Amino acid sequence: MTTRLKTWFARPRPDFREAFSEFSKSLTLIVDLDQLKDNVIAKIREVVRVDSILIFLLNPDLNRFELAESRGIEGLEDGRFLFFPEEPLIRWFTVNETHLLVSGNPQIMAYLSDRERDILRETGADLIFPLLAMNRITGLVFLGRKARGEAYRKGEIDMLATLLGQAAFAFDNAYLYHQQKTRLKKLYRADRLATLGQLAAGAAHEIRNPLTSIRSTIQFIEKDLPDPDKRALVAEVIGEVDRINDIIEGLLSFARPGKPRIEPVDLDALLKQTLSLVATTASEKNIDMALLFNSPGKMMTADPSQLKQVFLNIIMNALQAMDIGGKLQITVDAHKTGGLFQQSRDCYSVVFQDTGEGIPREHLEHVFDPFFTTKRDGTGLGLSISYGIIQQHQGDIEIESIVAAENPGEQGTRVTVTLPMA
Repeated sequence: MTTRLKTWFARPRPDFREAFSEFSKSLTLIVDLDQLKDNVIAKIREVVRVDSILIFLLNPDLNRFELAESRGIEGLEDGRFLFFPEEPLIRWFTVNETHLLVSGNPQIMAYLSDRERDILRETGADLIFPLLAMNRITGLVFLGRKARGEAYRKGEIDMLATLLGQAAFAFDNAYLYHQQKTRLKKLYRADRLATLGQLAAGAAHEIRNPLTSIRSTIQFIEKDLPDPDKRALVAEVIGEVDRINDIIEGLLSFARPGKPRIEPVDLDALLKQTLSLVATTASEKNIDMALLFNSPGKMMTADPSQLKQVFLNIIMNALQAMDIGGKLQITVDAHKTGGLFQQSRDCYSVVFQDTGEGIPREHLEHVFDPFFTTKRDGTGLGLSISYGIIQQHQGDIEIESIVAAENPGEQGTRVTVTLPMA
């Protein structure tokens, strides 16, 4: 803690709000979300010694508040710790726009749903602040009890309210920055893949014609070879020619994916069918696979064979990334996409989360490039073809990953496929 800040706390002055606000405005200069969370938590602990701090942030795509950071509590399962705008807790903050001292308001606990009360009890939340930006609740900050079991003082609550008021705008700025960065990255990727697709299509056609001639000639010669050993060698050559042809077919699939044959599809049934195809492999590697379907609806219009190809490729990549033991969680949510300049549409998000070795950061930008692979026997066309199929369905596919060397115990890859319902 700086000497200046110690002075503010030791000798409170009437204008401490203004002074502390100036101090916390530096948060708005931080656009990296992880760095911002670390700074906010550090500032909170400068104000008050507290056992646990949890930050929930709004996921605008899924319209729910998700656990983004937890300090002081181990073993929280992110999937269970959610709050929704229509639930009592968020409605209370929307109306009152102030903090909630849980221990001093037993009537509020009675107002909440059973699920919300369970979350508050399990997290040990004693003081909750809403993150308010432009009259919108963009998040919640849960504080546990103070380190020595003391009650929160009014001065501490006032300083925390000032700090978190500024933090709300900082989180909003970080989200907008991330959104813009993601848009630019997608534009760059689309342009790069379009160029690669044109080159791939041209090269594939140029190679295919002489390759067909080579195969026909070898087959013709094979008939006049009485020596079985030589015939076996010729058969191997034909096999290698066929392998080259398969690669060319993959290139053409990436460059010019087949037009989807659209029909009604039960997404839940399709995912279960895909999982059944790899159940034996997962069992042999002691990998637990789970499907969590959060959407009440299950129907969409798509090409089922193409989607199964995409899902199977993603799942096989996940299984190959886990040696012995691990977990693959597939979660399906329904939500709306669209913005100021886009028409709103109903979509499904299919998230594949594994606990594998992860993908190094320098490789993430190239995972959709044809022939880019880190596998010994891979062709590097699986994700390229999958990307083309999803684009043909007017959807999107994104990959995030953490390697063990960067965050021990947290490694894994998260693939998110977004698909319109119609």
